Amino acid sequence: MEGAIVTATGAGNASIKNNIVQAVEAVTGLASHKIQVFEMKKD
Repeated sequence: MEGAIVTATGAGNASIKNNIVQAVEAVTGLASHKIQVFEMKKD
């Protein structure tokens, strides 16, 4: 199985999360359902 996991500051915002998914999809060719984006927690 192939996919991608991304952690990013701001990914808790649905709009930002969607933009990240679209960017990863464009660069990798992966389908959006194979891309998981999570909020990066600041310490």
